[in-house]
Amino acid sequence: MKNIFEQFFAALPGAIWKFRWLVLLCYALLVAVCFVGAGKVEKDDSLKAWFGKDSDIFKNQRKFDTTFGSNEDVYIVVEAKDGDIFTAESLSALLALHNELAAYGVDIQNNPDTPLRHTREVISLVNVQVTEVEGNNLFVREFIGQSIPVSADKRAELKASALGNPELRLAFISDNAKYAAISIKTDFGETLKAKSEGEQNLAGSDELMLDMAWEVDESSVAAEDAFEEAEKDYDEYYKYMESIRGKVKAAGVDDVFNVYYAGLPEIIYFQMDVLDAEMPVIFSGLFLLIFILLLVVFRHMAGVVWPIVIVVLSVLFTVGFIGWSGVPSSSLSDPMILLIVLISVADAVHLISTFNFQRKEGEAIPLALSNSFRKAGLSCFFTTITTVVGFGSLWIAKPSVPIANFGFFCAVGILCAFFVTTTLLPLMLRCWSPGLPKSNSGNSGVQRDFSAPVFRLVDRHPGKIIAGFAIGCVLFGAGFVHLKVDTNVIEGYKPDSYIRKAFDVADQNMGGTQNIDFMIDLNEDNALYDADVLLRIDEFQRKIESEFPDLVVTGISIADVMKRVNQQLHGDNPAHYAMPETSGEVSQLLFLFNNVSPEERRKLVSDEFDATRIAFMVRNAGSTAYVDLIAESNRWFAETFSPLAQAYPDMELVNAGGVVTFMHLFDRIAHSQLTSFLTTLGMVAIMLLFVFRSFYLSMLALVSSVVPIGLTFGAMGWLGIDLNQFTMIVAPIILGIAVDDSIHLINKLRMCLSKASDMHIAVREALREVIQPLAFTSIVLSGGLLTMMYSSDASFQAFGYLSALAILSAFIADILLIPSICLFVARYRKPVVQTQAVSAQAVSN
Repeated sequence: MKNIFEQFFAALPGAIWKFRWLVLLCYALLVAVCFVGAGKVEKDDSLKAWFGKDSDIFKNQRKFDTTFGSNEDVYIVVEAKDGDIFTAESLSALLALHNELAAYGVDIQNNPDTPLRHTREVISLVNVQVTEVEGNNLFVREFIGQSIPVSADKRAELKASALGNPELRLAFISDNAKYAAISIKTDFGETLKAKSEGEQNLAGSDELMLDMAWEVDESSVAAEDAFEEAEKDYDEYYKYMESIRGKVKAAGVDDVFNVYYAGLPEIIYFQMDVLDAEMPVIFSGLFLLIFILLLVVFRHMAGVVWPIVIVVLSVLFTVGFIGWSGVPSSSLSDPMILLIVLISVADAVHLISTFNFQRKEGEAIPLALSNSFRKAGLSCFFTTITTVVGFGSLWIAKPSVPIANFGFFCAVGILCAFFVTTTLLPLMLRCWSPGLPKSNSGNSGVQRDFSAPVFRLVDRHPGKIIAGFAIGCVLFGAGFVHLKVDTNVIEGYKPDSYIRKAFDVADQNMGGTQNIDFMIDLNEDNALYDADVLLRIDEFQRKIESEFPDLVVTGISIADVMKRVNQQLHGDNPAHYAMPETSGEVSQLLFLFNNVSPEERRKLVSDEFDATRIAFMVRNAGSTAYVDLIAESNRWFAETFSPLAQAYPDMELVNAGGVVTFMHLFDRIAHSQLTSFLTTLGMVAIMLLFVFRSFYLSMLALVSSVVPIGLTFGAMGWLGIDLNQFTMIVAPIILGIAVDDSIHLINKLRMCLSKASDMHIAVREALREVIQPLAFTSIVLSGGLLTMMYSSDASFQAFGYLSALAILSAFIADILLIPSICLFVARYRKPVVQTQAVSAQAVSN
């Protein structure tokens, strides 16, 4: 009895044609519904979207933002073309630029919807607050103010003062005084409550602290909603940076300064300005490449038009499904669509190639469709399931919410592609298909010429080929020891990109381009009046700065302010740049500082004086460097503050900032990949056992699929390519894709063995029939992935060429390794082969 699945797929084209008008009507309705759903798709890359609102990362960032506000700032570095910020011309230009940027209030009054409404504060050498002492009185003034010193001596004095102030040096002025910085505080990333209060210009934060009901009553929906993270709208970031650039241009400082932009809003701006703008080019190149390859392969427009129609419908159905699901998309949506485009082509190419093969055998179109679906339809079904498993493992492992959704919706897209291919392609080919070749000989043409030399090679040297793959696996496998998990977002961009240059300038000359914030929360009012607490805060801060000198550039905390004020109260004697020794002195200095500048105090100390912030500016580096810093800091905090555990039993250290967020994300991805890969491997193994009903054939397909992954990741180790958020998801995805070719070849081999128990004949016939569609799909997939090389993001590029390498190596392993193992076993283990032939015969009957 024939296999029930083969019977189903053989009968499918006829059934589709019989009910063709109903099928077309259903498609018309589906297109309309999915077109509406596509318009409902929303994008969200907020912390809550990536980690979930119950994650510690989201809660910690939310707690920090509630106390000290957002730290998603814009950092503008200006380079004086005359080599000195403190010349009259440069200072005048700095004042003009500062005033233009600080006039955002006027812009908001004129246009309440202006993107500049996201500005909270503009700080530079012009208005940064510095403390001064006259007698026993403490004053706070703007460092430069609105008056530029006229005399060169006064400007030299001002320059010396800036370079001698540790709170200004590297934060707002470089060591060589050639560069200066302007920090623009924004409301991006703030909680909805903080954003609302900022828009109402509420100066105090007492109400904010007293309303923190989410810490006490988790059931309070209103309080929870009040502290929800504001939705991250990337269009707002883009418009904001466009407006900032417009303000800089309006200041008219181009002749005096070279201007560089840094900070998270600038990264998002670059993403949209350059990377997102590249995607239409990448997709256009992809479709052009697919068009050319399909035209070369099929030499008929029907073989070009129908696969592209299938691609378009598959993408539309997937995007429509996402829209109706209500699940927001993320920055992974572009690679998701790219993969769906490529994979949806594969099944169409397989079925059309098999259909053409049957037509060359002289079969009429209805019979050719039936036989092609019987032969290739079942293989396409199994390959679809295994690929779905590959992507589905990301949803099971859940390294983060968007990556899990990426895996899930990729799986949905692949199922949509299979559905469209199997239900619409029979109608398409009945209406318009490639014409009959001039020769009806089944042994003529490209297929025989292509498969014959491959068969001769594997037939003559199966042992050498197996040994060659084994040696290659060992050599490449040695590269695994050099693999490391590390992600450097900025270094992922091209060296000549404007964002890379800007961040390099800021890293090399200023206080770095990344920020790591630590919030020490004693959870007891007025705890910061305790001198012992401040001493330990200072000790903790100095420990981090001294142990990570190449990473940490500057740090600022209330301890620095106390030491600075203490020095000024003692005649500016450097010997008194030290922490007060008694709680009475601490109380006096805190009172003075809070009295003269409550706003400056709020940037470092909470209103209840129970929590404080240590802000570090750090250089751009790989994620592993930040992982080490955070891990060591948590350990040092426990050691440093352990003597205070009895007095403050509820104290805690909260890590916050973009660096911390991405570090947790990359760390989670890294640890989830082993789970994801093993999950995929196990599920694919089970699928293969179900497909082939033979342990021998299943392991044959699995080994040939794992080999490309080993070769790819081994090559990464030898080439020094780090595992990051893109390259780490290659393994489970490629395993799902690579096993497809193995299934097509082995399933055909199984069919041939059911007709003839001679392994040589079975291998030859299997290669003759499937090698061409396997080659075509591998070329289309790898060629399509290589279009990612156009991207300015090196990580995106790496995902493209590594995936292409894995697919091509999978194709080579399939056509060389699988036949070689089969022929080698047939030569030396005939009883085993005969047993498998009997098994295959049983499966087919």
